[in-house]
Amino acid sequence: MDYNVIYRELLLDIKNSKLAFNIKESLNDIYNDKDLIDFINKYKETRDETIKKEIYNNEKFIRYKKLENETNLLIMKLNKIFREVSDSNESN
Repeated sequence: MDYNVIYRELLLDIKNSKLAFNIKESLNDIYNDKDLIDFINKYKETRDETIKKEIYNNEKFIRYKKLENETNLLIMKLNKIFREVSDSNESN
């Protein structure tokens, strides 16, 4: 069994999933929010913690970060499963 092929197929499934769609939609919401983009650009220039808090308290940003974390956790779980399967196969 080629686990690299399975892994690539799973990543492709993730890429084409509802989760990926929601992330793209969430990013579009952020990109279309002129005020939020202005805050982000201003923060990049100043590194002002007050501006950073405004960004991190923005509902669109919060939604995106939650979706991003959900994706990362899913990938970590897949990596763990493949490591366990790989270790199991090496033991046999």
